[in-house]
Amino acid sequence: MTRYKLIVNPVAGRGAGEKALPIVRDTLQRLGVEFDITCTTRPAEAMILAREAMAEGYDVLVALGGDGLAHEIVNGMLMETEGEAVGTLGIIPIGSGNDFVKMLDVPTDLVAACYHLVEGKTRLVDVGRINDHYLVNSMGTGFDALVSIEAQKIGWLTGLPLYLLAVFRTLALTYRTPQATIELDGETISQTITLIAVMNGRCYGGGFWITPDAENDDGLFDLAIARGLGRLEILRLLPDVMKGTHTDKEPVTMARARRVVIHLAEPLPVHADGEILYTDVRHLELEVLPRKLRVIG
Repeated sequence: MTRYKLIVNPVAGRGAGEKALPIVRDTLQRLGVEFDITCTTRPAEAMILAREAMAEGYDVLVALGGDGLAHEIVNGMLMETEGEAVGTLGIIPIGSGNDFVKMLDVPTDLVAACYHLVEGKTRLVDVGRINDHYLVNSMGTGFDALVSIEAQKIGWLTGLPLYLLAVFRTLALTYRTPQATIELDGETISQTITLIAVMNGRCYGGGFWITPDAENDDGLFDLAIARGLGRLEILRLLPDVMKGTHTDKEPVTMARARRVVIHLAEPLPVHADGEILYTDVRHLELEVLPRKLRVIG
């Protein structure tokens, strides 16, 4: 019988994780699933729990939380296996963004998501490696990472409203446009930047369709590189980014690459899957690991 390890972030979605737990437990029991549940108590603990679950022989590791929890679990899985695809990831989405599952067939209803966990098909998707970490959906530096930092300070909103408020706070407080050099499979772009988004998925920030044509199993990153913009220019561009209609706009360069190297003239924060990975970094190296992660979806 398939063994499931549920790793739960009880504070995901401003406490929705803890409230969802009884529903998930009861549904899985009715389905006759063999499962154990562990709740995280501190940041990055899910990475350790995932490594332990892999070593204990669980077949499916389930993230009951948001993109950040999935990020930690995948890092634990791949660090344990040195980047090889072993084990399967399942997701019951409860979080602020839930962007990774937008490219999977995972229902947002809790009971339906539990049924999908047991009855859904598996598929292999790409994973990105950034320096010594892994990402499943998104990486960004510049404006979007600054927004992620502001979003973490806001404790009373979730989803798109949270990130929109964080956008305005970032524009008012911390926005800057440094010079950057971006190498894409050996080709070089040099310019000032508002942001550099390196994507495996299509959406981040709870509803910004930054790379709407991305596929998460094609062996390529999709990039959106926005030149240095004024604050009013950003506000004019935001509605297009929310709809995914910015890709032919002059301020944005869209690209695809297997390997990306970024040099920044001044330190900037970096997020991966919405989680702040570095608070100030000048050099980043990313590569695609094709079809390295098995997911239910």
